[in-house]
Amino acid sequence: MLATLSKFIKLNDINVVGVIKKEDYEIYNLLTIKKKASKISILSKRTFETFESLLKTADKKTPLLLVIEGKGVLNKEINFENEVDVNWQKNIDYNAIYYTDIKGLKSNFISFCRKNIVDETISIFQKNGFQIVDVYIGSFLAALLNNVLKKEVLLSNDLHLEFENEKLLNFSKQNETIKAIDYKIGDETVSSIFLPLYGAIIHFFVKPKEVSKTINSTLNSEELIYKKAFNILGITILTGFLTALLISYFLIQYYGTKNSGLNLQTVYSNQSYQLILDLEAQKEKKLKILRESGVLSSKFLSYYGYEIMKSIPGTISLNELNIIPLQEEYKENKKAFFDNKTLIIKGETDQEASFNNWLEGLKKMDWLQRFEIISLKKDKKNKSIFEIKITLKNV
Repeated sequence: MLATLSKFIKLNDINVVGVIKKEDYEIYNLLTIKKKASKISILSKRTFETFESLLKTADKKTPLLLVIEGKGVLNKEINFENEVDVNWQKNIDYNAIYYTDIKGLKSNFISFCRKNIVDETISIFQKNGFQIVDVYIGSFLAALLNNVLKKEVLLSNDLHLEFENEKLLNFSKQNETIKAIDYKIGDETVSSIFLPLYGAIIHFFVKPKEVSKTINSTLNSEELIYKKAFNILGITILTGFLTALLISYFLIQYYGTKNSGLNLQTVYSNQSYQLILDLEAQKEKKLKILRESGVLSSKFLSYYGYEIMKSIPGTISLNELNIIPLQEEYKENKKAFFDNKTLIIKGETDQEASFNNWLEGLKKMDWLQRFEIISLKKDKKNKSIFEIKITLKNV
């Protein structure tokens, strides 16, 4: 899990604080860097004479490296060809000290101090909210920079470091009155006072094999990586939630407006549909009247009158031709009903043979369904008076 997170979440912003212990006070050098790819950029270099002034300036959220120097810190060269040095190293109680050791050309160079000195310093910083990820002792780590500087002599705070073939050969303690020297590292200019802090950064990111040191299991970058991952995850979830909430709000507004429009359309549609139903009812009512009146017939009513008039012989006198007669006597304020498939013919004749022939001719009309002699009687002059009802086919 940690290996996976480390690929995506890196500690690229680092503060390094050099704590220089004096007789009755401390000096704090703050180096703030940013790592991008393989390039390390110095953001600021500041010196504070009190811890309170450091507190006001340093960003407590940025991971912190401590470099402890000065009073209580001892520096020693261990020559493995010297039996005294070998015996001295064998007798070291590493549980009682903090140390930082760097391998030189012929010897090891170690800076160390009592454990309580470091624990007290760590405690002070942690109580004030700093996130310490590692602790280094002494000024020997500046030797890691000589691969770039390629100097025979380097000043690292109060140490005079001598090199041969870019390997640390010897060191000596310098007078505090010696003026600091600036060194050019790539595009950066670093004072000899800040050189040990820059060396600590190189070790933190590169972890060269020639350096060994006390490892404090309570100080590591794993917790910061998990914390940073948690913060990123929390911010991502919160941002996602707020984004989803914002999108939801706009969608509610958008679809609310659409829904209002659709509801309005539905109201209009219902009104239109009801109007259509009313119009259809009116249409059917009017069509019914038209059908009853015979207007919708494929032949005009005058056609049937003309055909009948044309078929009547001269021996028959036509008294009345009633096309689509009333079904019953018309009365005021009462709906009139028409017999839309009926023709009533009234007339008289004095030649029955001609009358019969005319009736036979009517039977041959393709639009006539049947005819019915309603009445046939003779008057005083021996004329036959008739009334015939003709029923039309569906036309």
